[in-house]
Amino acid sequence: MSRGHRRPFGEWLALLLGVVAATVFLMVAVVEADQDARLLGAEDTATGTVLGFTGDPARVAFVTAEGREVVAEIDVYSGTRVGNEVPVLYHPDDPTRYAMDTRTHHVPFLLTAIALTGAVVLARMTWHLWRR
Repeated sequence: MSRGHRRPFGEWLALLLGVVAATVFLMVAVVEADQDARLLGAEDTATGTVLGFTGDPARVAFVTAEGREVVAEIDVYSGTRVGNEVPVLYHPDDPTRYAMDTRTHHVPFLLTAIALTGAVVLARMTWHLWRR
């Protein structure tokens, strides 16, 4: 790009959106990697009761091995209804955040890989737009 050439507003907007989108994808990847790593190391289980649904995830109440009552929002097996019991795997450090229905298919680091791929693709597209 020559010194006298100014980028049109649309290019600046595209660059900004590319940077923001790549950053969001990267943040999602980090959060998902943390959750997957914690759940891979989790060995504690409990039987939970579905209290209700807030959109897609279910609010599930269970008692930890230490006797702590917890309500966590987790994805549950399809067909699960309010009042059903569900097997829960949780990490004792923060069972509210790191819990899952053991009947669901958990593919570790899949969402992390997708988010990282999105971040890399958007970063490359933004870089190539910048270099134009």
